[in-house]
Amino acid sequence: MVFAVAALIIGAALTPVMIDGVKNYKEVKRLQSREFAPPPGAWVRPWLIHKAELMITAEQPWEWHPTDFKFGPCFPGNVAQLPNDEFRTAIRYSCGEFSRIQNAYAIECATTNNCLIPESARGELRAVVAVLDEAFSNAGFVQPVTEEQ
Repeated sequence: MVFAVAALIIGAALTPVMIDGVKNYKEVKRLQSREFAPPPGAWVRPWLIHKAELMITAEQPWEWHPTDFKFGPCFPGNVAQLPNDEFRTAIRYSCGEFSRIQNAYAIECATTNNCLIPESARGELRAVVAVLDEAFSNAGFVQPVTEEQ
């Protein structure tokens, strides 16, 4: 009888902890899902450019594959949240091109000791970065500099 009462008290005390633990676990899993990322905005361009720069200077396979350009900021649901249509189109294009380039030249960086990325791949990556820069300058995230400034 004493054991049953003790078990009941302990069970009643731990129930809220277990329920909160399950809620927290579900939230952590939601945040870790491939589709989740904070709504992209002005920060998505520097993020993509950083990943492109890693690929341009890649010497190891992990540098050639710094991310999957189909999820996170590149996930269609996240790109759709961008306020500017031209910038949204440029981000979609850039994500698609980075993914295509990454896959097209993957064999050049398949070994574990080094990557032999051809200059043509680097040129393609730089061209995509130029598209991002152009779209960002026209997106209205930054006020243009005037002569008085």
